[in-house]
Amino acid sequence: MRLDADSYPPAVNLRPAADWPDRAVVAVDLARARRVQDLTTAAVLADPRAERRRRLAEPDLDDARAETTRAREDAARELEQVRADNERERDEILARLTDTASRLSQVTTAHAEELAQLRADAARERDELRADLESRAQVLEESRGELRARAERAERDLDTARAELARARQGSGPAGA
Repeated sequence: MRLDADSYPPAVNLRPAADWPDRAVVAVDLARARRVQDLTTAAVLADPRAERRRRLAEPDLDDARAETTRAREDAARELEQVRADNERERDEILARLTDTASRLSQVTTAHAEELAQLRADAARERDELRADLESRAQVLEESRGELRARAERAERDLDTARAELARARQGSGPAGA
């Protein structure tokens, strides 16, 4: 089976189809792959040349197996490193999110307390203003009552003075005539 050969040297997948991870490809040259294929063929055929080819290909097969084992181990280490990096990064993000949520909660609580204080202050000031306005209205009501009483008294005094003046004019009028 020939894999992606655009920008890479020719590669052959020597791994079984059910092997994992399926994306790790071991690059081998075509001559080595042919020797591995010759080894497989030599195991089936009873040809003396095939036996010779099998013996010649056997060291390469061991090298390919060792290289495959190293590649698997490297891939496993790399996978574990990626998982550890991802776990660390996830923990860092979670810590930042937890910190942000905590700060947001603190700010929200502080704003709620401040809002409650502002509402209480506004209610207190409104009550004080209402009491002050009622007090002023009471003073104005009392002043108006006093002024009305004084005005009525002044009108009565004026009426009395006019009546006395009219009597005095009447009393001095016939006597002087």
